[in-house]
Amino acid sequence: QDLKIIDQNGDNMKKTLSSFSIIAMFVVIIAGSIGGCNDTPCDFEFNSFLNGSSLEDQASEWDCKRGGETIFTMGLFFDLTGIRSDIGEFDYDLKKCRTMEFDNELGSGKLKNMQGNSTLGTFSFKQVSDDFGDIDFICDLIEF
Repeated sequence: QDLKIIDQNGDNMKKTLSSFSIIAMFVVIIAGSIGGCNDTPCDFEFNSFLNGSSLEDQASEWDCKRGGETIFTMGLFFDLTGIRSDIGEFDYDLKKCRTMEFDNELGSGKLKNMQGNSTLGTFSFKQVSDDFGDIDFICDLIEF
């Protein structure tokens, strides 16, 4: 009979450890989401700033200015490619909610702090690049 009680306590201990493991897993997941680098939830709908599914289907572009002067025009596409009038075609990867990295044979960089209103046709960001400079841009939508 004593053996039976030990088995029951062992089972209860296993249940307690199993419950503790599940709780610990949820704590780790929640802690990783708060203030982590995954920027969730995202309050910026990047897809609404894209100019088509690919370069072949481009329906618009961004006229990016500094001090009122156009520096380049740019198209961003759903297939993770883009084109700029100053550097040509490039690939990009959305790294965070408001940050994307881009690169081509001429160099690479980031567009950080992306913001705007696609309905009003405004888009702004800070370009950070050893190859193309660290510059703030304000862009206006031009539809074809």
